[in-house]
Amino acid sequence: MYDIIEEIYADKAIRYDNMWFYFIDTAKDVVADCKKHNIKIRGFEALKLTGAGIQPSMEHSMDFNPNEGNWEKADEFLSKIKDTTYLYDIMYEI
Repeated sequence: MYDIIEEIYADKAIRYDNMWFYFIDTAKDVVADCKKHNIKIRGFEALKLTGAGIQPSMEHSMDFNPNEGNWEKADEFLSKIKDTTYLYDIMYEI
């Protein structure tokens, strides 16, 4: 199935296996493009890459009800985050 988000952000994502991670500013752009293309957001998983490996953050992660668009909630959630060192895996429906 065609994934327009992957096409748009192929050069801005950090890829590991089949996961795409984005820095906060790019994550906000992904949310805006999901809204533009009516793609429902299911949630975010936040993590930091450290010398010891991957450090997940539940505080900076969130799940959404996929039956709602959730673009405003996603944008609001990301806008409140002050620590810009996290990477975000954005789960959305295609």
